[in-house]
Amino acid sequence: MDLSLITFNVYNNAATFDRRLPLILDTLRRADADVVALQEVPPGRGVTEALARDIDHAHWAEVTFVRPDDGWTEALAVLSRLPISAREAVNLRQGVPNCLRVRIAAGEGDFDLYNCHLHPRDSGLRQQEAARILDHMDREPGLAAVLCGDFNAVPSGRTMELLFSRLRSAYEMKHNHHPATTFPTPLRADLIASTAFSARREARPEDSSGGVGAVLDYVLIRRGEFGVKDAITIGDEPAATDPTLWPSDHYGLLVRLTR
Repeated sequence: MDLSLITFNVYNNAATFDRRLPLILDTLRRADADVVALQEVPPGRGVTEALARDIDHAHWAEVTFVRPDDGWTEALAVLSRLPISAREAVNLRQGVPNCLRVRIAAGEGDFDLYNCHLHPRDSGLRQQEAARILDHMDREPGLAAVLCGDFNAVPSGRTMELLFSRLRSAYEMKHNHHPATTFPTPLRADLIASTAFSARREARPEDSSGGVGAVLDYVLIRRGEFGVKDAITIGDEPAATDPTLWPSDHYGLLVRLTR
């Protein structure tokens, strides 16, 4: 069985989201994935349901969370051509469901998809969140699982070191390296790598210069459960009429898996 999957942080920014929405939709349509995991969907506006309808995905799920330390709110969403038989808001700390688990019926066997957005500033808290996801995955040891989302941590950092002890990056499996960058796009060029930017995402000091951004977005799979046929970045073109307008401040990832 072949399965195509997207992870994409669509940047919940009220000032630009409506102008970027057609670009986001065009990106999803062209990628034509079976399953789409989105982070930073504006909550309470019906965006998830509208996107699912517009890309002809009959099944969708979402969960909204609020970060108590800064009041940030967003929805995590999954859109799927394949039936969703279960959904669960997973609290990665008390009262903060910043992970959405859905069970997807996929022909030769169900699998669980975890869609997460880990803490953007606190490395220790981010590592705790990652550990809770792994613990949750252990509850179903015989069931295949995929973990994707915005991890707010670079590949060399402690959060990803913890996750890579159990899971593998689909992109790295295909290419033997990570993407050059997934954040930020030219939409937020002011956020290219600096010492402060890199430090809060666990980069080493020697990686804090160069102005190329960082890899923060991943599709992770457990060893032996999936093969990887392809993995590319998406959302990497600006609007035809406005070169300063991009789909998001993140590039998305499209992976094609096989079981």
